[in-house]
Amino acid sequence: MNSVQSHPSAALLGVANQPPLTWELPQPKRPIALKVATLLDGKGGTLRDTVVVVSGDKIERIGGPVPQGAQVYDLDGMTVAPGLIDTHVHVTYHFSHDRFIDNRLVGQDEPVPDSVLFGVENGVRILEAGFTTVQSLGPGTAWDLPLREAWARNLVPGPRLLTSLQWFRYDQPGQTVQPEPELRAMVRDLKARGADAIKIFASTSVREGSRPTLTQAQLDVICGECNSQGLRSVVHAYTSAVKMAVQAGCTAIEHGTGGMTDEALALMAAKGTFFDPTVGVVTENYVANKDKYLGVGNYTAEAFAMMEKLIANPKPPEEFMRSLKVPGLKIVYGSDATAGAHGHNAEGLLYRIKFGGQHAMQALVSATSLAAESLNLGSEIGTIAPGMTADIVAMRGDYLADATALRRMAFVMKGGRVFKYQP
Repeated sequence: MNSVQSHPSAALLGVANQPPLTWELPQPKRPIALKVATLLDGKGGTLRDTVVVVSGDKIERIGGPVPQGAQVYDLDGMTVAPGLIDTHVHVTYHFSHDRFIDNRLVGQDEPVPDSVLFGVENGVRILEAGFTTVQSLGPGTAWDLPLREAWARNLVPGPRLLTSLQWFRYDQPGQTVQPEPELRAMVRDLKARGADAIKIFASTSVREGSRPTLTQAQLDVICGECNSQGLRSVVHAYTSAVKMAVQAGCTAIEHGTGGMTDEALALMAAKGTFFDPTVGVVTENYVANKDKYLGVGNYTAEAFAMMEKLIANPKPPEEFMRSLKVPGLKIVYGSDATAGAHGHNAEGLLYRIKFGGQHAMQALVSATSLAAESLNLGSEIGTIAPGMTADIVAMRGDYLADATALRRMAFVMKGGRVFKYQP
């Protein structure tokens, strides 16, 4: 990586000849001007040959002259877009000694400091890839919150983090769902602890049959309490659990395989339910790292045989193809990135475009303004416009002509601070 500037005290520390840092620690005091050849605003609009002026952590204006004394970044030959948003990651999942650490036991199967530092490493990889905001959907650790705050203060490079902390999950032998008052209390407790959203398993994993694990009444209680508490509810759902979660007024459906009937899709569009199909990353990553996952938890030989069969024919589920044609359906982008996939978060967008027929502009919108809307942050991030938070990335090449430009991130700004610049 190249750098814009080194730490101001580098000379005093006697390290002036060492490679400079790749981010600016202090908030820049002078305006920043980005000279842009092609700008995609995140809502489907395109601008050519313009200037984006950033003051503090906000976009001040688009167009006009370069302000006097501004720090200028020449992004010619690149496609400039809002910082990308991944609505579904597991930010602390990682490999250690070439084995997947099952973070349901994190803190028990490895020392806590090790787990924290692996989370920091994941954050660096994610930000370098152009994702300035991610939502981590469990199982949650005590250090999701300090990671969120450290990245917010830019103590270390990492994305803006939203977390569900723990999740509602009842798919293990001997587990029983609590009575209604306890379910409501659990939602309130997670809110008090700082959760940004509530993650709900309404069905088992696809590796365990995709069967529903909650009744309609139980989903109604959990999502109803989320709504009354002003919390978003994000639901892992397959087969019949999809329609149940939509009927319960839940905010977003993750995965959806086997349940995205025409009726369910129409109901989602009518209710404004967000859909995150999570295609193109998660299964491919498991298979690519089979030696590290095999034998851990439910990552069995049988499960891998099923996953290998799925990716042998790289084509999205027919349900996803149909969902693209449903008027008004809000399809957002989430990768379900786990160990091995952090930093490769954009591969799902490429998969959608190459194999699913999604237009490159539509895919970008799903990972910017629409994703921001799904996080209740649509007035702050996801769009390049005056007054918005200055989350801006630039990729080498013409993204609309060749979406693999997503793999060539050359500039990353989060909140007005430049973390990466490779001219």
